[in-house]
Amino acid sequence: MAKFAQTAPQKDEPVAESDHTETIKSQILKKTGRPPRLHHVEVCQHHNGNYRVNLWEKLKPTGDSAFSTAVHIGASYYLKVSDSGEIVHSNPPLTKRRFSA
Repeated sequence: MAKFAQTAPQKDEPVAESDHTETIKSQILKKTGRPPRLHHVEVCQHHNGNYRVNLWEKLKPTGDSAFSTAVHIGASYYLKVSDSGEIVHSNPPLTKRRFSA
């Protein structure tokens, strides 16, 4: 059985893209507003500065269930982000959302 030697990464190998998760989360909530039943903001990094962001919201309680709180995606955005983490483009556009009480 042959053994393979593990080698250290070469200096010429590309470095992974920077993770701008927290910067993106704060920009999204500032530009769209914070939903009253926000559960969490999910930021998924793709490639070349592209991200998908999902705003997960708790559903309004109906009183029919004693189980855990149900959540759904209240909004989803595809983003192009600069090297510094600033949102350059969004589909759909980032606008203030109106929330029902």
